[in-house]
Amino acid sequence: MKKSNIINFFFLLAIMVIVIGIFACKKNDHTEDPVYSLVLGAILPLDQTKGVLRKNSLRTAIDQINSSGGVGKGYFINLIIMSSEGADRESVAAEAAKQIIAQNDNVIGFVTAFSSSTTGIVEQVSIPDHYPCISGSATSNTLSGISPYFHRLCPPDGFEATVLSDRTNLYGINSVAIAVEEGDAYSEDLAVEYEAAFGAGVLNVINFNAGDLDYLDKINQLISGNPEGLFVSMLNPAAYVKFFDNLSQVNTTFILSDGLYSDDFFQADINQILGEIDGHTKNFGAFPSADTAGDSYIYFQNALWQKYHQEVASYNPQFYDLGYIYAMAIEKALLEAGTDNMQALREKINDYIRVVSHDNPGDSEVNPTQGWQSIQNACQTGGVDYTGASGNCDIDNEGNVITAYSIYKVIQQDTSFAFEIIEVIH
Repeated sequence: MKKSNIINFFFLLAIMVIVIGIFACKKNDHTEDPVYSLVLGAILPLDQTKGVLRKNSLRTAIDQINSSGGVGKGYFINLIIMSSEGADRESVAAEAAKQIIAQNDNVIGFVTAFSSSTTGIVEQVSIPDHYPCISGSATSNTLSGISPYFHRLCPPDGFEATVLSDRTNLYGINSVAIAVEEGDAYSEDLAVEYEAAFGAGVLNVINFNAGDLDYLDKINQLISGNPEGLFVSMLNPAAYVKFFDNLSQVNTTFILSDGLYSDDFFQADINQILGEIDGHTKNFGAFPSADTAGDSYIYFQNALWQKYHQEVASYNPQFYDLGYIYAMAIEKALLEAGTDNMQALREKINDYIRVVSHDNPGDSEVNPTQGWQSIQNACQTGGVDYTGASGNCDIDNEGNVITAYSIYKVIQQDTSFAFEIIEVIH
């Protein structure tokens, strides 16, 4: 009897080991086998508030798509996010992208934010190895036409510089000094474009670095000649917080770049920029705008609030939209290529990124309010034209889009600061 019980015990134990092994294998297959997931890498500035907000916007789109069945026949988009933070964002971003590729066999493309980090990925990964890259906020003019593997849902710096220059002229400001964050590609490019747009009225252009020992001397050089306006072209909080904290009470107009449209800006001493001067607002800036009354924007706004309790900030709609554009391009590509040859699949995905964003004869108009399954069905039956939360998503032959711009100002509400939209320019 005892011998029989022992035999039965080991027999049951053997069955349990086999069953556990089968389920373990299935679980591992499901998470690691590219049959079940396609990897989208995202390299974002997670050391800054704006980077986290854009991550949440992208995640909102990808989660909506995955929760509705994913792409193709059961493929899910595995979003792997890494940070571009560091002294050299270009190199850090490129290395992060290479790490994602090294650790995954099924990477189909990348998402980027800043121009510097985008440049690193495009030059070191996209161009040599044919990985598509879409940015929601890389505005450098140098990226226009850099590669057929680069696409963006924001206008280049030259367009924004013209918007800001026109507003400067509208307010009757005849002389401007430009403060530039030294070493940041976005800040330097935008400053160059603004100087070209505004012309002879630019009195001084001074580069600032957070580690400068002669910071106050540089500020005195900046305001020499008593400029009627100061254009502040800075992106990183460490740079612009120190700048405004050291500026003291300068009675002039402050022209703000879209890099300052972030809650991080409120860490600085900005009381001096509030109010009016000569009948116009003392501070103003601009950033690419969406139609806030549009159905797609409201749909995204509600989804973002429900998921993250987050208000829509600058470039958030662009990162939401590029998630859908990637999904539609993947859907179209999977109809023609499988996952056996990942480079061939990436090539197809890249080919379709601009196609699904454009209006071609006979295309079905699609937007997020329809739900992913409806968009997926449209992709499977013909051409599509995507209109998203950010508005115009038509990516041109240079990889750019041209959108409306919001003019904003900083105001004080009780004991806190806030951004207020003054006007939308179409």
